[in-house]
Amino acid sequence: MKFIMLTYESKEDFAARTDDARKEQYWSGWLSFIQSMKDAGVLFYTGNVLQPNHTAVTVSAVDGMVQTSEGAYASDRLHQLSGYFILEVPDADEAVRWASLAPAVAGGVVEVRPLL
Repeated sequence: MKFIMLTYESKEDFAARTDDARKEQYWSGWLSFIQSMKDAGVLFYTGNVLQPNHTAVTVSAVDGMVQTSEGAYASDRLHQLSGYFILEVPDADEAVRWASLAPAVAGGVVEVRPLL
């Protein structure tokens, strides 16, 4: 089964990605995690990291009229969607197990959803 793993990070962790003093430690954790998924053969698609919430544009339609607004749709004040991976694993329990190993779990949230 294929699952998407969406990572949400705190503003502090998100900022560490580009902070000269913290980015080496930040990326080493993620690269190790990604390599573990590759070695286990569960990483269907590597995914990608996302730009900050303020770079997003949300598109919707109200009464047939398309509307846009600046910013992410489901942003909150504590976390922001930071990236995603596509996993191919036997079942949801295994997808959740891998999600529990993601560095984002320590200060954020990882969401797992089956793909249709």
